[in-house]
Amino acid sequence: MKNNKFLFLLAFAGILSMAFISCKNQKDSNETSENVKHYRQILFAETTFDNIVGIHEITADEAKTVNNYKFTLDEKKRPVSIEYCRDTVLLGYGSTDAAKIVIAYTNNTETRLYFDKDNKAQEVDGKVFKSVFSLDSTGMRTGLTFYDKEGKQIENRNKIASYTWSKLPDGMVKENRFNLAGKEVIMNEFCPFYELRFSYNDKGFVTRMANYMADTLYNCTAENCGDIGVSYFSFVIGDKGDLNEFSVHNASGRPSNLYWGWSKFKNTCDSLGNVTETVYWDQDEEFLSGKKVPVYQYKYDTHGAKIETVFMDGKKNIINHPDNGVAIMEFKYNELGQPTDTLKYDNKRVEIKKKI
Repeated sequence: MKNNKFLFLLAFAGILSMAFISCKNQKDSNETSENVKHYRQILFAETTFDNIVGIHEITADEAKTVNNYKFTLDEKKRPVSIEYCRDTVLLGYGSTDAAKIVIAYTNNTETRLYFDKDNKAQEVDGKVFKSVFSLDSTGMRTGLTFYDKEGKQIENRNKIASYTWSKLPDGMVKENRFNLAGKEVIMNEFCPFYELRFSYNDKGFVTRMANYMADTLYNCTAENCGDIGVSYFSFVIGDKGDLNEFSVHNASGRPSNLYWGWSKFKNTCDSLGNVTETVYWDQDEEFLSGKKVPVYQYKYDTHGAKIETVFMDGKKNIINHPDNGVAIMEFKYNELGQPTDTLKYDNKRVEIKKKI
């Protein structure tokens, strides 16, 4: 009986996916420029409360040869599917949870199902097969729960079973998370924060994620919060939606290190929204050192796929990564845009052979 139930649920998921979208190798004859949009990038978000938003829009013709996030919208301009693809081919290395997300709405819910590059149902964030958001009368998300293939509520990889959100009088969005037992839990093991509050600018871009306790800005002093504690993250997002800067602070505003040893990074983006360089500093506003790489540079092909990552020191000299000796990573793709190989080199561009 258990096997029959499992097969039924898989079949049901397949029916749902067919009902929402067409096969990946076919184009919906009802697609128009009004209900289908294409974007090179996804707007930075630090909470699942936020909508998935595309930035750096391109045309349908450009989308035939450029990696893009294809948004199919309903009559209320809400996404009913988000695909990372090139032309009709799904790609599995985008910044969303899956190659394709299928979304359905009722008056008070938003449900997401996830699919891989082969258009098959998949799990994300641990064993999450389905995510169900609760919506209020205005359409704002007020909660989120996770479910497995059999429809059982579960915890994600960070031991979170549900979220709650509310908008405060000062405009900030308050977030709390709970496990299956209903006990409040932290964001994740690397950021042991409980109640979070998010601030947004007039464009809807997130500008701060702050750690609160009893309506007071709280300085987390857990082991993963550095030697002076961590209280809030600050974000600088450009007019086009590119994340330009991410910095970490304690309650007094001083720069503070996260678990990974960095306190701030800055991105350089090209006109297409591709990050071409990321530079990291510690809480003393010095370049990362020791076993950390302070500068990363990236190159992209004409399709928008990343083809190279280079590790550098603070003076922009190419260096071997202290952990593995790799200085340059080169990424190969086939003509459809699917990854085929990753080549690794040292700082003399001598290939590091793979171990057999």
